[in-house]
This record gives sequence, C-alpha cells and structure tokens, in this order.
Amino acid sequence: MSKEIEVGITVGGVYLTVSGTYHEEEPREMYDGNMEGYPGYPAEFELESLQVDGTEIIDIISDAIFDEIVEKVIENQKD
Repeated sequence: MSKEIEVGITVGGVYLTVSGTYHEEEPREMYDGNMEGYPGYPAEFELESLQVDGTEIIDIISDAIFDEIVEKVIENQKD
C-alpha cells in the first residue's frame, strides 16, 4: 500500500519538511507444497520534496544525506 506523506525530521541539527510517497513493507509469505508464496519487499520512500523554511533544497543535497533522510522517514513511519 502506498500513501503520500509529509513529515518533519531533523538531520544535522536542521529541521526539514519532507514530502513523498511511502510504500509499506510487504511481509514474506512462505512457500507451500504447491510452491506458491510471496517473497515480500521492504518499506520504501520516494523523496519528492525537501524544504528548509519553505525553500526547496532537494537538488543541492549529497547522496549520503539523501539516503539518511529516506532512512529516517521509513523509521518514522514504522513507529
């Protein structure tokens, strides 16, 4: 299941407003005698907007910060 979300997080002491599409984790279903089942997949977040005080900054952040933000948003949604 996917949903559009907007959350506030703090990274490196800076408060960020993050928007995007969150895809919930799909649990794995074990295979039965007919070899039917589902491998599942982890939760994902597609970051679409990243703002500081209303200013869009998504194009100027590093890949490492991008990945950290995505991880924090996913963890935030699991709580």
